[in-house]
Amino acid sequence: MELNAANVRYRRVNKEDIDIMVEYRIRFLKEFGNQPEENSVALEKALREYFSEAIPAGEFVGFLAEYDNRIIGTAGMVVWRVPGRYGFESGRQGYVCNVYTVPEARRRGISSRLLAELIREAKSLGLGCLHLRAHKDAIGIYRKAGFAEPHYPEMQLRLSNE
Repeated sequence: MELNAANVRYRRVNKEDIDIMVEYRIRFLKEFGNQPEENSVALEKALREYFSEAIPAGEFVGFLAEYDNRIIGTAGMVVWRVPGRYGFESGRQGYVCNVYTVPEARRRGISSRLLAELIREAKSLGLGCLHLRAHKDAIGIYRKAGFAEPHYPEMQLRLSNE
């Protein structure tokens, strides 16, 4: 793909972009999630419901990269609040997810710019911290933006087999 980075347009996701967010979340999961596709219909329904509620409520903030009337990248951030702690009294934080660029537009700074938009928005919302789980191929992008590995490992307990 011939791509002039100066002509890429970045914009915030709105409720009219729900179908795009669903499509690109599924693309991301298929490429990086190593998950079976047998529940694609259920996942699509759940994502549509989530984005329909979370985008208007400000609980999900996303940005799109457009080039030549085509979406070539997405990035999102879940905004939530946890009990505060010293130096982080409000407890407001964000979880960065679905930073994705279509394969033919990669290595042109699109994901970095989308991430920068999310960081800028997180600061304007007064969030105290951003979290994410990085794919091995993207760790450099996040480190360059200032992300560091946590002191304590994140642990997970699956409560269902879904």
